[in-house]
Amino acid sequence: MPVLAVFDAEGRWCDTHVCDGRITERLAGQGVTWGREEAPAGQRVLERASLFYVRTEHGYLGLLFEAGEWVALSAGAEHFFDDGQAAPARPLPAALPHFDAFVEEVLMLTGNDADEEA
Repeated sequence: MPVLAVFDAEGRWCDTHVCDGRITERLAGQGVTWGREEAPAGQRVLERASLFYVRTEHGYLGLLFEAGEWVALSAGAEHFFDDGQAAPARPLPAALPHFDAFVEEVLMLTGNDADEEA
């Protein structure tokens, strides 16, 4: 299940979307596409759950995708990537949660217990 979280410029979590239609609509405004069906030519499918942050005019969009999904960012889009496996190649802005904290927050918001998911 993909998750889109909206953060303001200071990194405060403002809104969360889990509906594919709302996620697609919100991302389209930033030139971002995604899917879980066959990826477009030249686009890699994610091997594990991954978190992307895309800079917007008013803050950031946090995008959590599962293994088997793909995401395509527009050329030149300011973005950050964290798959929870190693330190991100490009450090995340300090106010934004890293992969594990993001997942924990999503589980809390959806009424799931992180211990149950392990």
